[in-house]
Amino acid sequence: MERTALLRRLTWQTGTVLSTTFETPRVKTITLAVTDWPGHRAGQHVDVRLTAPDGYRTERSYSIASGPEDDGLSLTVERLDDGEVSPYLVDELRALCSARSLELLIYREELMEMAADDLVTVSITLTRAAPSGWQGYRGRIDPMLLSTAGWAAGRDPLTYICGPTAFVETAAAGLVSVGYAAERIRTERFGGTGG
Repeated sequence: MERTALLRRLTWQTGTVLSTTFETPRVKTITLAVTDWPGHRAGQHVDVRLTAPDGYRTERSYSIASGPEDDGLSLTVERLDDGEVSPYLVDELRALCSARSLELLIYREELMEMAADDLVTVSITLTRAAPSGWQGYRGRIDPMLLSTAGWAAGRDPLTYICGPTAFVETAAAGLVSVGYAAERIRTERFGGTGG
């Protein structure tokens, strides 16, 4: 029986970092969620494109480390000392920044003190472990969370968002989608700057 390959146009897709694991001090496995991932066969590779804040782009190919049946797409990357991309992927790349548990919440005590003030509303969302009796939000920041958290856009607040680029862009886009004015949103991104 002759097989005919169905050719289709390849397109770039955005991957969200779910987790990173150091296999050795120089090797990291990165697990990504890719919304429209069509699946893969064992032995295939993917091309990864990185875009710097100034618009500079570069691409590299990496073998797929996860099995076709696994959740998420995993790449295992070794840092090359003279590399342009691997040092960033191994040393800098992190999952989207949000509290996995209340114990891991940055500035937890300060936020709790602010929440006691009638003029300040503090909304906390936890993505993994929640303490017994937790009444706060669960899950990552997205438009649905922002629209249900009582962040009324009509009050036209000045909003500050700080974190890794992917987190900042997701949070800012979510605020705009629920009615916030883009010019009232201030952002600061951090991460690798390249060499």
